[in-house]
Amino acid sequence: MDLKLELRVSNDACVIPVVRSFLLNAFALSSLDKNLHEELAGLIVLCTDDAIKHAYGKGEEGSITIGIRDVHGKLDVTVRDYGMPQDIDGMETAAHQSGDAGLRLFGISCEEIADDVHWSGYGPEGKELRISKWLHNTDVTQSVNRDEPEASTGNTSPVPEGEYTVRRMREGEGLQVSQLIYKAYGGTYFNRDVYYPERVESLNRKGAVLSFVAVSSDGSVVGHYALERNVDGPVAEGGEAVVDPVHRGRKLLERMKETALTEARHIGLAGVYADAVTVHPYTQKSNVHFGAKLACVDLGIAPRNEHFLGLSGDQPQRISCLLYYRHLVEPELRIIFVPSRHKPIMEDIYQNLGFPVKFGEEQAPEGRGICSVSVNAGAAKAIVKVGRVGADTAHAVRHARRELTEHSHAEVVFIDMPLTDPATPYAVEALEEYSFSFAGIAPHFSESGDMLRLVYLTEPLIREHIVTYEDFAGRLVEYVLSEQKRVSDR
Repeated sequence: MDLKLELRVSNDACVIPVVRSFLLNAFALSSLDKNLHEELAGLIVLCTDDAIKHAYGKGEEGSITIGIRDVHGKLDVTVRDYGMPQDIDGMETAAHQSGDAGLRLFGISCEEIADDVHWSGYGPEGKELRISKWLHNTDVTQSVNRDEPEASTGNTSPVPEGEYTVRRMREGEGLQVSQLIYKAYGGTYFNRDVYYPERVESLNRKGAVLSFVAVSSDGSVVGHYALERNVDGPVAEGGEAVVDPVHRGRKLLERMKETALTEARHIGLAGVYADAVTVHPYTQKSNVHFGAKLACVDLGIAPRNEHFLGLSGDQPQRISCLLYYRHLVEPELRIIFVPSRHKPIMEDIYQNLGFPVKFGEEQAPEGRGICSVSVNAGAAKAIVKVGRVGADTAHAVRHARRELTEHSHAEVVFIDMPLTDPATPYAVEALEEYSFSFAGIAPHFSESGDMLRLVYLTEPLIREHIVTYEDFAGRLVEYVLSEQKRVSDR
């Protein structure tokens, strides 16, 4: 049974006992381990107390909302105030410390009681803290036979070809999917959720992930492909693609992709995108032959230790990916705002995508901007999403970059900026002064439309280690690398 509860209180210290009682009673109704009830309640009470003391001005009356959701195997607790703006970037990066410190709130480690913490800012309408705890924590890598090697590198000779069925993943097949990922990647796949069978199934029930599988005649899952709804816009990422080595060469990936696209159209998505690795040309080739078009070069998006069974060895630098996009609805005319320097390459990208585009007249930014930060500590990367460009955006992003690289030890920081915002060109030019460089377009990544992606790298990348399949990909990679060098040489 899904659990959804909410409590709204005034910003008065006298409400703390009420909040604590609400939390403990709510946790008793949830699937949370009883041993964590007191500890998690104490952390939420601390967060609520901080909001009471600091969210509003002295003598100002306000309210605080505590929300609890136990849905599809994940417990989310939110603390939302409606007070004055805060340094969300600093709070977000401070929460995601690396090393032994782990996740921290107000100087207190919460690594044992939370799987993620995330701050969101709403400008003049306050902020929200979200604390998430997965209720299923059995990692498939903990249950594999340790007499086997780290990844299944044994017999990969093809088995006799038989009949295969491609369909949506069913309840109870999450374990096979997790084990399949493990066979191909060992324990190095940067999205850790794939190693937890209960999470795989929970995310599918929730609709955040749509898994498609190839099943052999004996009922075994031998292939997997997923659509991940991980951005705000009407698109999904195609990924978590794997085929058992002994069943490769039978176009199972192509069949799973086609089935996924049919479902994507059915649910009304505008398009599907995929990050194709550049350690080999095969994934790029698959995307091109499937009708996808290159939109962006995600320099250094994955750690160098990501493993590809039988396809590549250790990588000499962080792994870059090429963002390919396939539209599912007829593209409409876009009016976008970009610096003059990048207009020629933007025209080339949009022409390659088949999107009609027109450049608008830029305007100087005003007021406060809106942005959010997400950190993937395992991949040593961060993404800053700009919802609105303000006069303070460039300074805020610069501050976030420093916090992310120095304290969270991110090796790459991406900035996604709305191409529909007339102030974006001003912010881009300012951010280039801080060594952020052009990467490309993220189509439909926000509800407002396309995003312009910039990238900051702590270490430069070398072209010879980035393999490209098509001429346009080679040209865009060289442009992006030249822009990286240009801004870094300042």
